[in-house]
Amino acid sequence: MKIIDNRVGLGKAAILLIAVLGIAGYFCYGAFRTHADSWGVCVTGLPDKVLAELANEDVPLYILKQTHEPLLRKDDGQNYASRILSSWHRSVDSRDYSFCLGKTARFDYAHLFSVNDLNEHLKNITPKYSRKFTIEQAGGCSVVKFNRRSSGYMDFLTMYENAPAIRKSSSSEVGLGEFAVDSIGKDKIILSRKEPIFNGYNKIVLYESSGDPAADFQRDDVADFNRISWREVPDKVLGRSVSFESIPLKSGGLVLTSPDRELRRLVYNCVDPELFRRAAFPHKKKLNDIASILPVGVPGAMAGKPAQVCLRKIAGSQRPVILAAVLRDNKELLEKFAESFRQTSGVSMKIKFYSAQELVKTLFTRPHLYDMVAISFSVVQPEYETFFKDFAVKDGFLDYDLPRLSGLREELLKSEDEGEKVLLASKIADELIREAVVLPLYQEVRTFYYPAQIKNMMVGRGFTEYPEVSDFRW
Repeated sequence: MKIIDNRVGLGKAAILLIAVLGIAGYFCYGAFRTHADSWGVCVTGLPDKVLAELANEDVPLYILKQTHEPLLRKDDGQNYASRILSSWHRSVDSRDYSFCLGKTARFDYAHLFSVNDLNEHLKNITPKYSRKFTIEQAGGCSVVKFNRRSSGYMDFLTMYENAPAIRKSSSSEVGLGEFAVDSIGKDKIILSRKEPIFNGYNKIVLYESSGDPAADFQRDDVADFNRISWREVPDKVLGRSVSFESIPLKSGGLVLTSPDRELRRLVYNCVDPELFRRAAFPHKKKLNDIASILPVGVPGAMAGKPAQVCLRKIAGSQRPVILAAVLRDNKELLEKFAESFRQTSGVSMKIKFYSAQELVKTLFTRPHLYDMVAISFSVVQPEYETFFKDFAVKDGFLDYDLPRLSGLREELLKSEDEGEKVLLASKIADELIREAVVLPLYQEVRTFYYPAQIKNMMVGRGFTEYPEVSDFRW
């Protein structure tokens, strides 16, 4: 049996590439049926594939949390646990690691996860971390040895893009999680529990929001509507829910795609983050200021507002700037903001409207037909790659290259020293400011709602946004 090699960059942990001007634009509520066997969730933007390599995207990560299981897990501190391994060991110098398989883990009824599979999986994924290593099998254990200190290897193994899996088809794979993909359709994705239980959910159905609240309200098995935005939580939901307030490791920024450096600097300095937030995200109740794209909670982040000095242009001396946005109910607010920007900067702003799905498809296509777009970045663990990668690669957000930033990113990927990583991350964040690449907009404070019938609801970092449905019990 061949374990797939998921080709994903180091540290690419759960990036959520959401065009936040519109992807969170629809409502979708459902009645919580008492002891429903099916867990329903409404989303905007169902994927056409469910693969570990897509763990950087919002909805795929939600699914992977149900279908896949990384070799190691890490809590909010520095403690590791595993649902696959019976034991693991790291040498004092962080060069030698052993991983012992003692628990029964299986992809499906026909495929147990064996020691040979463990060895082959580590052979496949470790080159993404370091190419200078050896691996051998010793009894029920795999032993990995590096030629230098490799203190970040265990964190690397906690990432869902590095979780063991076997390919089921061109669009899906089977992991070691409690659920498996049953079907992938245009309007819904169905996951089924591998071994059904009587006091929990045995099916997960992800629905594509219809865009019509009245139609979405009719879905009687929707328990999770936290993937999309709402204005007011209906009383029937409040009466059947428990709520949790959380500050996720999520930030929003206005990405400036244009190669025109002078234009980027004008926009960076003349767009008021607070005024833009009110127009672009009128339904978001709590947003904290941040001074760089890194959210508070990620080492190197800075609270407060970005430094700005707006120098007004002479009317007509600069072409209009183009903002990409999703066509929804805040169109008038955005148009008023555009006029406010013109009065402040002396430059007109045009708004190019897209559907949410259309806008997502444009994010990685050069050249972009707009000068700026709002993007949301989110991680479960404080990994820098999520925030920086798509500013440094050719098929990223920008219509221009940033050689210095790319060089710093390469150093960051290779670094094993935590202090050095923070310093390099700070330099990259400064470079994004110096080149006027992305204007920091907010760090979100979210309230999540879940059915009150769940008895063992426990909240930890990343839990409320990406729940593990397999653990829920009535």
